[in-house]
Amino acid sequence: MFFSPDDWRRCFKPVVKAIVDECHSNGIPVIYHGCGNVRRIFQDFIDIGVDAYNPLEAKAGMDVVALRRQYGHKIGFCGNLDVITWANGTKEEIRRMVLSKLNAAKGGGYIVQSDHSVPSNVSGENYDYVVKLVREYGKYPLNLGEYDIPDIH
Repeated sequence: MFFSPDDWRRCFKPVVKAIVDECHSNGIPVIYHGCGNVRRIFQDFIDIGVDAYNPLEAKAGMDVVALRRQYGHKIGFCGNLDVITWANGTKEEIRRMVLSKLNAAKGGGYIVQSDHSVPSNVSGENYDYVVKLVREYGKYPLNLGEYDIPDIH
């Protein structure tokens, strides 16, 4: 974080809450975009009514499965598919990443997407493979096989 949690809460949280409240008063859900590891203030996003958070950067230490475990369905999640794995991973590493992260979709509230802008070094083949996996395994009821995490729901 660029600011301490106390500074974020003092300077930014009231403004973000006002934006969230205004959006909600007009029937607009709010997906908050923030980069880096914001675990220290994640509860604040829930407290002010943010509907979902993205992109959950894996390389910054964010993990959608751990967040789902900690916060349940109090907030939606978007992202967390590591673009470094998209670019450099083997098919099995990509498969493990996608199917493991899909555990966060149990009960809804997870939009599958990359954890950052997809860089130009992601091959078309790997990009298509990720899309294929999501289309095949991202249907309810989820059947994640060996990557199913039973305590996530």
